[in-house]
Amino acid sequence: MSSAPRPSGVYRAACFLVGSILFLITIGGQVTTKVAGMAVPDWPGTFGHNMFLFPWSKMTACAMVFLEHSHRLVASGVGLITVAVAAWVWGSRRDLWARGLALAAFLLVVGQGILGGQRVLQVSWILGLMHACLAQIFLVVAGSLALVLSRFWSNPVRSDDLSKARMRMVWALTALVFLQTILGAVMRHQGPGYLSIPDFPKIYGQWLPAFWQDDVLQGINAYRKAELQWPETTAPLMTWQILHRTLGIVAALGILAGAVWSVAPSSTPSWWRRGATLWAALAGSQVFLGILTIWSGRRPEIATLHVLIGAGLTLTGWMLGFASWRSVQAVRAGNSTTGKIRAKVP
Repeated sequence: MSSAPRPSGVYRAACFLVGSILFLITIGGQVTTKVAGMAVPDWPGTFGHNMFLFPWSKMTACAMVFLEHSHRLVASGVGLITVAVAAWVWGSRRDLWARGLALAAFLLVVGQGILGGQRVLQVSWILGLMHACLAQIFLVVAGSLALVLSRFWSNPVRSDDLSKARMRMVWALTALVFLQTILGAVMRHQGPGYLSIPDFPKIYGQWLPAFWQDDVLQGINAYRKAELQWPETTAPLMTWQILHRTLGIVAALGILAGAVWSVAPSSTPSWWRRGATLWAALAGSQVFLGILTIWSGRRPEIATLHVLIGAGLTLTGWMLGFASWRSVQAVRAGNSTTGKIRAKVP
């Protein structure tokens, strides 16, 4: 019995790139959670030193500096990995999908580095928000590149009658997850370091206090100052958090329902069953971590894990949809080839 062929080296390198991006997102989430983004005020240098030659003793003298500088070093490493993978793809592959995604990954990592630097120089939370969202897109592109380089892409499992419906469902829910991620990034970058709503499922002990009214908001801020020793919040920040938690629950319920619906038919391929099960597990974990983040008073480790699982949720949903699309296209290509052969038969 012959064993299955081993994955190619370039495919394994692309998977390693995906893992490195997830690690970078984790460190970036920790930087934002602990409000360490401006611990190093210059860029591309570090306190006037070359970033790669910054003394270890100075790097470890302050926890915030260590965290932010580590983020920059890891980001530089991810950039080098991306360049190496892109060069490998262009040197070994001729298909347009692989080359196009490799080029897109290279451009995104360059843009991400510049955007992160400008966020520091301009002290802009808007640029920080864009930096966080672009990281998710970079992750999705790298994941897509790994899929295109995999054996599945060259020999996809044929789709069944529900493939198109599953594809539309998973992409619609992934778009909702990404929107929810953007709202979370707005909360983290516009009001970093604290929660605008410290309880769940209620809001300051009520289901929906009229926080948009000045007197109610003043009462909320008086409570925050006296009981929590937290800075004041604003009506927009509370609105973002309410939308974030609401969309999170809606998305999780949609993912759980979609997973159950999609794996029920006997014709559902095994790869989809495994992927949908993982997706549903991530969705449940994400809701639990979101609630735990609130109940713990935004404990950095829990909030950062919430960011990481959110990135994995977006990536898994996109990959399921992309793989389904490939299966549908394989059927169309097969039908087209069969039609041409039949047309040649007299």
